[in-house]
Amino acid sequence: MSHRVVGVIGASGGLGTSTLAVALALRAAPLVGAVACVDLVLGAGGVDVTACVEHLPGLRWADLAGARGRIDGADLLAALPAEGPVRFLAAGSSRDAPAHGPVGGGLALPDPVVVEGVSALSGVCGLTVLDLGTSPRWASLCTDVVLVCGSSARQLADAGACAAGLAGSGEAVVRLVLRAARREQVGPEEVAAHLDLPLAGVLRDDPRTVSDADRGRPPGSRAGGAVSATADQVVLECGLVGVPA
Repeated sequence: MSHRVVGVIGASGGLGTSTLAVALALRAAPLVGAVACVDLVLGAGGVDVTACVEHLPGLRWADLAGARGRIDGADLLAALPAEGPVRFLAAGSSRDAPAHGPVGGGLALPDPVVVEGVSALSGVCGLTVLDLGTSPRWASLCTDVVLVCGSSARQLADAGACAAGLAGSGEAVVRLVLRAARREQVGPEEVAAHLDLPLAGVLRDDPRTVSDADRGRPPGSRAGGAVSATADQVVLECGLVGVPA
């Protein structure tokens, strides 16, 4: 049984994709062993900010931009900043190494470096979570994809287009997480049926997420709350329990 690579993608912006990716990594870690959470939104603030580890030393994608050939997975994993049992590979550069490329305006990474970096980590981790942002570009690297979508008419149209793009990007199993509005216009099961995707969970507003971040507490680091509950449900729906470490 191969190790799992789960991509989290938003059909639209602003749905909490990075928050769910970090929470999924942290909630799954006690069950699957070594976990890496990889940022593939290279022009944004970085998944290390969401995980509250941006101040920690360790390698970032910018430090790997000049890599050629094989990357040792165990060495890379050990060099990444960590929150508990989860290691994070984000955009930017470490404090101890020069940046490669225009990090602030979007990091330019050769495709082979991204593929090798993800492959190296997935070879030594029970679970590798990829924050795909809103682009299916790297979905072919995944064994599973979690599609997060909203419930407005525009968001459902975006979700339909994204699901169609994912269908042609590889053999990953795609599951749906509905980002619930305060007043849901359609039910989760209706959305799942409309998109012809299995429903993995419903992500509701969690007012403690912002206050937790202010205290340096990443999403998924505590039991309880909507984000952790949704991440736990995704772990179950994806069958991640028992993935080899």
